[in-house]
Amino acid sequence: MKLTHLALATVGSAALFTLSTAKAQTLADWTFQSDAVATNNNPVADAGTGTATSIGMDLYATPNVGVTTDDVLVGVTSGSKSDTGANGQADGTNEWRVRAQAGANGAANGWSSAAPIGSQGAQFFTSTAGITSGAINISFDWYTTTQGEANLQLEYTTNNGATWTNLAITPTSADTAGGLQVLTNNGSDANTVTGSYLSDNLLTGGSKAGQDWFQGLTATITDTSALNDSEFGIELVNASTGADDVSTQGTALNNTSGNWRFDNIDIVATPEPSSWMLGLGAVAAFFVLRRARREASRR
Repeated sequence: MKLTHLALATVGSAALFTLSTAKAQTLADWTFQSDAVATNNNPVADAGTGTATSIGMDLYATPNVGVTTDDVLVGVTSGSKSDTGANGQADGTNEWRVRAQAGANGAANGWSSAAPIGSQGAQFFTSTAGITSGAINISFDWYTTTQGEANLQLEYTTNNGATWTNLAITPTSADTAGGLQVLTNNGSDANTVTGSYLSDNLLTGGSKAGQDWFQGLTATITDTSALNDSEFGIELVNASTGADDVSTQGTALNNTSGNWRFDNIDIVATPEPSSWMLGLGAVAAFFVLRRARREASRR
């Protein structure tokens, strides 16, 4: 009996070894811990290589056309709890705030209900060159202020942003308990993206107060065209426009205030074990079991 258990344990170890050789590889990771607390329109990746930028902040009157003024800030500072979500999740480390501020034309905020779907938010580009199998896994944290836009979608590109593909996001149980909804538009509503998106809407989603930190949001890309691609990127952008573009309070976007904040954006490649590695594991398991049976028959 002991020998059989040992054999099974050895087989299990062989299988685990085979699978562990296909290790996940961080392509790009933004935690913003390497960035100074200051205006920063292009924060560097803390691990891997990649570029980050906001889009659409300097195009629309809010109430005037402003200047992109993204910045890295500390989430929770002494005497301030502004980045502790009403759902109880908090971010006390560096995070990235996406917004515009006043320029020569006067007061401005950047976020606008006049912006077309998918034209405002943040983009993150990296390369998947050399990754020839498996999946690309995405994870991120998202915070939207009281007057921030309630609806967010995740998209990916394989051609440097020429075209984008909508991607479903999976929230944690803590996120859904905080009122975050995963919704799908079948195309019947022209003011919201066709496909999947997230909504933190106080009126319809039961969110705690219409502004929450949602942490550990994930998505998986199995599209083979995303592999071995030097023009790969993702974007976290507005899922709605016009009448559908509401704040987290469920009211029409006021076009003068509100912003989004991000943290822990990870783009990770998880290759599949190669066929020869799986075969090696199977062969090893076969010989271990055969030896165990022979030893058992001699007793």
